[in-house]
Amino acid sequence: MNTQNSLDDRQREAEIARRERLRIALDAWWERLTQRTSEWNLETVKHLVVLNAAGIAGVATLLAGAGHQFRPAWVGPAILFGYGLGVIFAVLNMYLVSVDFDRKAVEVKTRIARVYDLSDPLDDVFNDLSAGRRFSIAGQVCGWLSAASAVLSTVTLGVSLMR
Repeated sequence: MNTQNSLDDRQREAEIARRERLRIALDAWWERLTQRTSEWNLETVKHLVVLNAAGIAGVATLLAGAGHQFRPAWVGPAILFGYGLGVIFAVLNMYLVSVDFDRKAVEVKTRIARVYDLSDPLDDVFNDLSAGRRFSIAGQVCGWLSAASAVLSTVTLGVSLMR
């Protein structure tokens, strides 16, 4: 009987040690995820907003100056509208992607908490994250729409200036 208890104790200790290694790996995953969240929000939105806001400033300057007339007349306001949409999509991108990353971080924290339940087999602990998937897709769409608005507005502006 003591041999069986000793074996059970060793197996339990080995399982606890394995779970501690899993917890450390999950903690590192969570840290990387939160770091990438802040980097993503800062860099992506900064570039998209600056690009579109600079376009707004440039077109507004052209519209205010007497030296250039857009032909047809609706082109100038349409370009301003395009750059404005780009800014709006960039801000939506920032919000949606941050919600996505926040939900993923919560899912990782939930997996970390499961490590302490010895009855949980933890077979799926490193599977892909599913939380926030819709927010991620919507955020990516908004990011691409922001970039497309900037490109389309810039091309339209370039063509208009060449006339």
